Amino acid sequence: MRKIRIVFLTCLCLLVVGCANPFVESNDMTSVSTFSGDTLRVNYIDVGQGDSIFIQLPNKETMLIDAGEAYEVDNVINYLNNLGITKIDYAVGTHPHTDHIGGLEEVINTFDIGSIYMPRASSTSKTYEDLLTTISNKGLKIKTAKSGVVVLDDDNLKLEFIAPNSDSYSELNNYSAVLKLTYLDNTFLFMGDAETLSENEITSNVDADVIKVGHHGSDSSSGIEFVRKVSPEYAIIMVGEGNSYNHPYQSIIDRYESVGAKVLRTDLDGNIVCDSDGVDVTCKGDKDSSSDSSNSNNSTSNINLVGLTSPISRGSDVTVSIKGLPNTTYDIDVIYSSGPSKASGLEDKISDSEGNVSWTFKVSSNVKPGTYEVKISDGKDSASYSLEVND
Repeated sequence: MRKIRIVFLTCLCLLVVGCANPFVESNDMTSVSTFSGDTLRVNYIDVGQGDSIFIQLPNKETMLIDAGEAYEVDNVINYLNNLGITKIDYAVGTHPHTDHIGGLEEVINTFDIGSIYMPRASSTSKTYEDLLTTISNKGLKIKTAKSGVVVLDDDNLKLEFIAPNSDSYSELNNYSAVLKLTYLDNTFLFMGDAETLSENEITSNVDADVIKVGHHGSDSSSGIEFVRKVSPEYAIIMVGEGNSYNHPYQSIIDRYESVGAKVLRTDLDGNIVCDSDGVDVTCKGDKDSSSDSSNSNNSTSNINLVGLTSPISRGSDVTVSIKGLPNTTYDIDVIYSSGPSKASGLEDKISDSEGNVSWTFKVSSNVKPGTYEVKISDGKDSASYSLEVND
């Protein structure tokens, strides 16, 4: 770490709200008396155009920040299952956009949950309402995530919210719960979709080793002065391949690189893992970004692309063929900007004795021209490919 940090604990007295409200205000914090001093690991899970971050703390507790869209939640659950996780000590929904909280309902139903933190931002979406119902049905209460709320404070480990700092915003993104994680001399920032307005309100020291870049690398976030203050060693951008928003913006990539940051992206680098021993941090993805991103996948995957009809015109048929494990069930998702395709022909299929399987489906004439993700999985391994749709 470039600088030594002295961390002060700030306690706020919070107002008590009515009992019918799912949110509870609290000025308490979870304090861990023993500290092992082991490695801190932060897992940036590839959920396409969305966020999901799983933190394995040195005190053996865990935190999940967001869970992507509902149709990506299997990636999150499988990832956690592969780690042997049964309990999430702290769950955070940064703000009520579906690409952040869409999968939280199923995660909460699947795992034992300790505490839940969300900002005081409401939404009329069914996803948000269903999430609140699920939280209530499990007998849980939501702790308000806002600046000054401390989740955990031990001698060498601190988790605290540093935003939002205001009670009301015109943009839902600015309600994003921004988390600062400090372990000895290393600091991580998790920005959600906080935009420049929220960034400018933050009064905490934001100098950090690693930042989860706000709003998927959009230029609505990562203001010049803020990026200079953070001056990270690594900038992690969570973004879907070929997304219709053109995220991340090249100007934002250039901005982080100009302060010496190495930029890693889930669309190119897959799942990204950062390890910290409290002094040094290393981050790397599980996918080789130097290869052709349209045909790349986890190097340990048993799924190999044989054929994909691309580019394709709207209203035309697409055939996707792979070679995988023999006699294995594979599912396929074609993810447009509106969500997964429901076209006939995209049902789960079992590969033959040599591992071959293929799907044929029609691209609707209503699909906008663009590049979209084709994701194939056998429940353990997965691979993503690009489908280019023209007029």
